[in-house]
Amino acid sequence: MNLQKCLDQTKKWTRFGGEQMKDFQYFSPGSLSEAISLAAHSGPEAALLAGGTDLVVQMKRNDRFPSCVINLKRISEFLRIDDRQERGTLIGPLVTHHTLAESPAIREKFDFLSEAALSIGTFQIRERGTIGGNICNGSPAADTIPPLICLGAKLRLRSSSEERVIAIEDFFEGPQKTRLKSDEILTGIEIPILPPRTRGIYLKLGRRKALEIAVVGVAVLLTLDERQMTCTGARIALASVAPIPLPCPRAGAVLVGQKMENKVIEQAARVAQEESVPISDLRGTAEYRRQMVYVLTKRALNEVHRKIAGVNN
Repeated sequence: MNLQKCLDQTKKWTRFGGEQMKDFQYFSPGSLSEAISLAAHSGPEAALLAGGTDLVVQMKRNDRFPSCVINLKRISEFLRIDDRQERGTLIGPLVTHHTLAESPAIREKFDFLSEAALSIGTFQIRERGTIGGNICNGSPAADTIPPLICLGAKLRLRSSSEERVIAIEDFFEGPQKTRLKSDEILTGIEIPILPPRTRGIYLKLGRRKALEIAVVGVAVLLTLDERQMTCTGARIALASVAPIPLPCPRAGAVLVGQKMENKVIEQAARVAQEESVPISDLRGTAEYRRQMVYVLTKRALNEVHRKIAGVNN
């Protein structure tokens, strides 16, 4: 189907789930090339539909008024996880949180990414919501993004004129603001192969034990030497304590080349605390969040250290 046929077969909707909304056009392209052409043709007022758990709610509340909605769900390559690549693993943007949590390949290689996906919302939300939507929504509280930052993930972005690859930590500009251009589509998330003796963890603090947006989220990825004593690589990233999902390079640098002793772990946790820039809102004060960054980072570093030692003993 070419672009003109897509345009000829468009639907115009005024209601979505029984809610009255502003009129919008609806497209359901069957291929990536058609979706890219539609995005370029429709301009900045178009909205891309992945899982819809954010977009549909925003439209029902009249917080967002797209002139057209482009449904990406018929693009089959967006639904796949390919772990057979020489350079690492490629995750399609429409892979759901449930699939991510249950995937044997992801659980084996990146278990803390699976754990982060499992912490999102209800089962129904995880069945609908997608990793690509989670990224492109640009929420500083998104649970999958800190693990992806720690993993060194890169995003493939495609427009009608070019494809570019960007590190995930460079993708965010502010709350719900990203560097995705109006004619671009996220086509994949690349995760490189990890070195031996590398493990990660994601710890999430909410006001409840389940169905909660993070008050603070902490992801840690460590690589240790053959004796599991000295840190040879470390990445720390935070959620809900800055306008964007926050890498903490200074905190990670504290650990590299050092033995995983209490004083070093405490110093790294303090530096992560210093790198955070939280605000006060209904879910917690800035002071509380800052203190919890220290507590959770210290806990995460100790738990990852034990994970690696346990696997290799």
